Amino acid sequence: MESKDLALIGVAIVICVIICVLSPYIASGDPDGLEKSAEDSGLAEDFSIEEINGIPDAIFPDYAFASSPDNQVLQIVALVVGVILTLVVGFGVAYIVKK
Repeated sequence: MESKDLALIGVAIVICVIICVLSPYIASGDPDGLEKSAEDSGLAEDFSIEEINGIPDAIFPDYAFASSPDNQVLQIVALVVGVILTLVVGFGVAYIVKK
């Protein structure tokens, strides 16, 4: 990779981390999207799909640690870990496809 490409990747990673740090503070507390649709359809908040299909729980449900979902510092950690894992998987897939 050229140094210009590495600099662009570095800037993108920094932007992702900044968004992760700010998102718990600027995100709306009201549900939207899929969660809102689930509430409108009458599914209970404690509805668990693993009871039906044997699917395990998410690693970071609602972008937080299950032990303390309201701790904003742990939300930031969960978001940063998610971004890092996504980038690593993306780079891994790109490397494999490139070969």
